[in-house]
Amino acid sequence: MGGYVSRIASMSNIAVNSAYRGRKRKCIEEDGFDLESDFIDKTLQTPKKRKLLTTAQYIYKTLFQEEKGSDVTVLMLGKAWRLHKVYISQSPYFASMFSGSWRETNEKIINVEIADPNITSDSLLTVLGSFYQDEVSLEPKDVISILATATLFQLQGLIDQCTDIMIETTNIKTVVPYYNAAMSYGVPVVKSAAKRWLEVNLLGHGWLHPSFLKEITSDLMAELISSSDLVAMQTEFCIYMMLRVWLFVHVHDNTEETVQMEEYFKYHSWKEPFLVTPEGKEFATPFKALRMKYLLLHDQDVKILYSDNLIPPEWLHNAYKEQWLHLLQIEASKDNGPKQMSEEEFNQECFRCGRCVEKAGEHTWRWTAFLFGLDLVISLDTTSLRIKRNHKMGSDHIKTNHSNYNIILKVCLISLDEQRQVKHLQNSGLLKLSLHKNEEFSLYFQKQIMSLDKQLTYPLYISVNLQVVTPFSTNEGEKSTETTILLDT
Repeated sequence: MGGYVSRIASMSNIAVNSAYRGRKRKCIEEDGFDLESDFIDKTLQTPKKRKLLTTAQYIYKTLFQEEKGSDVTVLMLGKAWRLHKVYISQSPYFASMFSGSWRETNEKIINVEIADPNITSDSLLTVLGSFYQDEVSLEPKDVISILATATLFQLQGLIDQCTDIMIETTNIKTVVPYYNAAMSYGVPVVKSAAKRWLEVNLLGHGWLHPSFLKEITSDLMAELISSSDLVAMQTEFCIYMMLRVWLFVHVHDNTEETVQMEEYFKYHSWKEPFLVTPEGKEFATPFKALRMKYLLLHDQDVKILYSDNLIPPEWLHNAYKEQWLHLLQIEASKDNGPKQMSEEEFNQECFRCGRCVEKAGEHTWRWTAFLFGLDLVISLDTTSLRIKRNHKMGSDHIKTNHSNYNIILKVCLISLDEQRQVKHLQNSGLLKLSLHKNEEFSLYFQKQIMSLDKQLTYPLYISVNLQVVTPFSTNEGEKSTETTILLDT
């Protein structure tokens, strides 16, 4: 009996264990199925990406490149462009042509005469192709041709894209072509950017490159010379010296012959002033734009003027008279410097001088020029720019005896990037300083102190516009009738 019960118990345990193992296996199988099912579901729900031809690409390839379905043929630059009115009508030029009472409205073949040499087959390919695409990639080397073509077809979006590229890539190789293009196609933003580049770099960098100078026309050069924003290197006479180089490279075909320039001027063949000769008249305008009275501030400069015999003496007559009258007024203690000037008058009258400081540190200098008895010493360190009226007896300069003397000036500190575009500019605005003998002031906004911005980097260009005498057109803000008569006689 006991054995039977034992066998039953043993069989029950086996059954239980077997049932347990069965349930366990079933659970494992069910779990495995669930994991597999999750993987399958995830696989089915994961998108499979493959780059297909987009609609824009299909349109460009099929309609523009393969010319399928064309409903109008436009003849330009000797090529037949098979196009589609619905696409090219994005251009106001074509839109107006295909609407209204124009003869071309219902024509299948249209001839467009193109006289602009800047418009090429390549630029037409790019611009016409832009009608069939949602984005256009332009290279800076092609930007003037693209601008010309976009202007013809009145595509403002493409013009704006060209404008951005031109401003971004203005440098010594592109600045003059960009300026000329901006003038031709009416892009004032590009013209302004190019002109500013030239004003900053003409004296400090540009005149060292004869081929660059040869690109500059007489009209453009005259505009630059007239500008109060022109950054001079040293003094106004250096502007004259740059013009000598500019003149030389224009009258000589080989710009590499600049080594012979000094001999050219020293042993010149003209008997009358060159700028009034038939050959020289076309170059006269930039020289007329010089501020003549500031060419007469050093005896060596005057010797060069007369030796070159470029400028007619009559151009200098009023400059001599004006400087002499200023000197007489200062000597008679009737003028101790300008007290007030409008910015417009200051820009027309001011003496332009400048300097490039290559490295940070302490620097002191004076500009070699006769400033009516003022010996002005400029000092620069890593934090500020200062000016001092030197009156020590050991100096060779003639001294004005005024215990207090007024000057008006404007200072620009300029840092450039790799393309010589202005990276940072600090402008003092008009400063009115009253300088005592051997007294020093810092140059700054409202407090006559100018601390250097931390964003400024070296080399640092320092441009100073300076007025040290009261202009004859100003006498406490009014015209001086007596002085005007003296000048006109």
